[in-house]
Amino acid sequence: MIVVDRLVKSFPTMYGIMPTIKHFGRIPRREVLHSISLSVRRGELFGLLGANGAGKTTLLKMLATLSIPDSGTIQIDGINAVRNPMAAKRKIGLCTSEERSFYFRLSARQNLEFFGTLMGVRGKALRKRIKEVIGMVDLGSAMDRPFSGFSSGMRQRLTVARALIADPPLLFFDEPTRAVDPVHAEELRRMIRDDLVLKMGKTVVLATNLLDEAWALCDTIAVLKQGEVVACGPPNSLDTNFTRMLRYQIVVDQLDDALVERAKAIPGLSLFESSISAEGFVLDIEIAPSELSLTQLLSAVSSNGATVRAFRTETVRPIDIFSDLIRVTDDDE
Repeated sequence: MIVVDRLVKSFPTMYGIMPTIKHFGRIPRREVLHSISLSVRRGELFGLLGANGAGKTTLLKMLATLSIPDSGTIQIDGINAVRNPMAAKRKIGLCTSEERSFYFRLSARQNLEFFGTLMGVRGKALRKRIKEVIGMVDLGSAMDRPFSGFSSGMRQRLTVARALIADPPLLFFDEPTRAVDPVHAEELRRMIRDDLVLKMGKTVVLATNLLDEAWALCDTIAVLKQGEVVACGPPNSLDTNFTRMLRYQIVVDQLDDALVERAKAIPGLSLFESSISAEGFVLDIEIAPSELSLTQLLSAVSSNGATVRAFRTETVRPIDIFSDLIRVTDDDE
């Protein structure tokens, strides 16, 4: 459904006529997307995940033909979206997190009638479609209230309804659950995953800062860091890129200073906490991905006359993987 090849986008770092004159028309620019390439399969829920400023919204706007790339190509369902944006727009529904284009004096129904007409949906078909999408986002009781009286969460749900009004095959969601209360946020997630993707076969690209949301919803996640894709794949495959030390908890029946010192001396092992519990003496350790360090620790425990009562491996959490992937080093800066 989407093929992006070597996409580059930059923005000027200064604005106005005086900077233009001062620099003789050569205004300095900052590159925010660096040769982005990715593909989204038809019927897939594809996630864009990254810290603030990573380039998610910029990329989403270019995919939605709202911004033109400096270079590179975008194919939307076989259409060159850079050369023929109007044809690509007919395939797209967009839901942004900061919507300002609704008319405040009009009701929710009147707003949807206006935007639906602009999208080419009219008459009975438009009225039927408005009823369907309003039911999806649970705004039926507020349909005839002025938009100006809507809460931020209600406005966000109306934005989702507008994205669905023309029934496009491709949907872009930019933080759709932002400012939405937990109950309606969960309903939106369920609608996106179960109704739009699984039942209707829509292709969805979801930009989000919420790790749990991305891990629970998306078939594929692209992690962006400073304008580059640093990892891309199913959520359960991203931990193959995980380079941090592995964390374990070992419980022994006895512990003395000699065993602690031997553990600290093992290469690649960090003993960051020891405590006492009902099970025995607890050693919380981190070990570089190597069986040798763990074998040396267990040998030290045995030779010191202690017995291992429990051995637990800490599960790698999405936040650990994400933090590792987007960590900014001195070389990055």
